[in-house]
Amino acid sequence: MPRTAPLLVLLVACAEPPPALDAGAPGRIEQEPAAAAPSAPPQAWEAAATAPPQAAARPRPPAPHAGDVVAIAAGTLRVGSRPGWPGRNPAAEADLVAVEVAGFDVDALPFPNDPARPAELVATRAEAARACEARGRRLCHELEWERACRGDTDEPFATGDALDLAACVASPTACPSSTGVFDLGVRAPEWTASDADERLAHLARTAVARGGRPEHSEAAHRCGSRHATDPNAPPRPLAFRCCGGEPPALSYPDVGVRRTFRDLALETDRWREILAAVPELARYAGEFAPHTEQVAARALARGGASPETVAWSVAPGPFAWSPTTGEEVWIVSGQSGGVGLLAALYPTPDGAFHHAASFLFDERDTPIAVLRTPGQRRELLWTTCWACGGESGAILLDDDTRVVIVQR
Repeated sequence: MPRTAPLLVLLVACAEPPPALDAGAPGRIEQEPAAAAPSAPPQAWEAAATAPPQAAARPRPPAPHAGDVVAIAAGTLRVGSRPGWPGRNPAAEADLVAVEVAGFDVDALPFPNDPARPAELVATRAEAARACEARGRRLCHELEWERACRGDTDEPFATGDALDLAACVASPTACPSSTGVFDLGVRAPEWTASDADERLAHLARTAVARGGRPEHSEAAHRCGSRHATDPNAPPRPLAFRCCGGEPPALSYPDVGVRRTFRDLALETDRWREILAAVPELARYAGEFAPHTEQVAARALARGGASPETVAWSVAPGPFAWSPTTGEEVWIVSGQSGGVGLLAALYPTPDGAFHHAASFLFDERDTPIAVLRTPGQRRELLWTTCWACGGESGAILLDDDTRVVIVQR
């Protein structure tokens, strides 16, 4: 049996699910699992996507006064979330797609935009829109809301890479965004003027809301989190804030419906370039050679099988895998010097790649076969010896929409 060692060690364990979002929230949003010891054999490790890098502390804007508005300059918004981030809903969130947003201004706080008064919760979107119109303003577009939350960064929360939810809930002025906007969806979801696209909308739930309530998981408070609710009869009243300037001609980026499997015909030099740009895998780039269909057949033959005798389809080489709507992962196995490598990578719209998961085999010339079937969209199989104990496993999309590689 080939010996294995971890490339990136991040052990995950299941956590109790948090309270659900308002009816209409797509998918399941869970808190990030806590670390725990592995239950698999000591050679097997799950390597999941890492959290965003830590950023330096940002300057704090002055406390807002009643009626303050914040001018948001025209600029590029990175819409959505990075694949692999905990709580991401790939069917509803773009992959940090760049969208140009015109300048606008936004209330510093939820309506009535007064730090001495509580946010006003209203039962319909029309009521929120009328309140803004009475002040000569308008309900914000969902991408304006996200721009006010994220600014020029791609950080997950208004406060940056992390969120102290208790502190943010304690005071409406405790947690400003990088743009100087406060209390963005911390204590109640907020109405937006945007209608849900066909993938997000469901029955009467056609209005996009942003943010969450204190009892929701941290994931619900991300800048990129979005859900649909009934504009005329939501489960609970929502907050809102008003914007100024011309209503933007914006639409949410298409999250993409991709084929479940798509073979990748890249030259060896290109694979080496890709791996060299991924910090977790860069050390294996120089001598990397992707496995071929012949190598996969050799892995099956070690257990007395062949591509014709197994029920799953054997991948002929590297391929793109869409384990769920809106998500794509590139799967590649190969040899690098004296080790075998199985890796899963997230491609990004700007042409970069991020580490999703990887598995290292430290025996020279270890053959690896990856098997797939449309009937098991969220799971792939891998093996170095078909039906040999401890020499197979799976590549999975877990309940937190992160890719993990496990040994079975």
